[in-house]
Amino acid sequence: MLKVPSKSIAWLDYLFIFRPTLFFAVWIITLAGYSGYFIFSEKQPAWWSLAVNWKLVLGFIVVTMATGATFILNQLHDIESDKENRKLFLISEEHIKADLALKIALITIGVSLVLALIINWQFFIALGICVFFWGYLYNYKPFEWKDKPMLGVLVNFISGLCLFICGWIIAGKWQLKDIIYAIPYLLAWTAVAVLTTIPDKEGDLKTGKKTISVHYENRVTIWLAFICLVLSFALGMYFNDPVISLSCLLSSPLFIIMLFKPTKAWVLRSIRYPILFLALILCVEFPLFFIVLLINYYLCRFYYLSRFNLNYPTFQVEESV
Repeated sequence: MLKVPSKSIAWLDYLFIFRPTLFFAVWIITLAGYSGYFIFSEKQPAWWSLAVNWKLVLGFIVVTMATGATFILNQLHDIESDKENRKLFLISEEHIKADLALKIALITIGVSLVLALIINWQFFIALGICVFFWGYLYNYKPFEWKDKPMLGVLVNFISGLCLFICGWIIAGKWQLKDIIYAIPYLLAWTAVAVLTTIPDKEGDLKTGKKTISVHYENRVTIWLAFICLVLSFALGMYFNDPVISLSCLLSSPLFIIMLFKPTKAWVLRSIRYPILFLALILCVEFPLFFIVLLINYYLCRFYYLSRFNLNYPTFQVEESV
């Protein structure tokens, strides 16, 4: 992998405070909503669709901007736990000053919401709710739902729903009755989201954060994730949705092994690979998405290797972890 001197790419810090490694999950749930429109409204899955239009491109840019800004707000309120968990160095280690990061986040949110109105008012409302929950309720007092186990799960569930709706609206007309088709995806989204609290448990304990894995035992968190996956698969089959059904089926061996071998290594596999499986299935529908994923993946690897000498992101998990 290409590596350059750290200082030569310091300017990329201003891009990476938006946490592009989290864009994978954001893009996937949004594209799942886009796909859902064709499966359930058009009754015709969009297999191998190479069509691209301005609304699709603009929609994904706006979603990326808005969610990236909420990730900055989250970093601003997780500085101490990020230091303990040895991750997200940019703000916690003052590569970028906190007050400047806040200004960047607020300006980005404002611009993204203005651009959202160009798509339509439904898209604006869905994205606005996502920003309100993920950016404000999740991080700021008196709410700080990220530190309240079940409310933290609820925030991620609602934010995922909003992104799914945004994707659907980009494709066509959204109606309230269509919300039922989002549930299998949100259950899978929740399964992965609750597992992500386990690797950070040690640092969260030291800083007083009360995530679901801190409040309950790891085994409870793992069982909750497994139940969400099973329900996601069952509902996907019931709705005759091949995208979520197949991705859950491919993920199930990982979750079953994790139940019997609840190590950090298997938790990490059960976080990373289900996202990959769903992404690849969506790439069969929308092949150009694969190019976007590759660009983001290798840009992130180049940046973290050059800037901090980290092999990140990666699908490799060491058994000693």
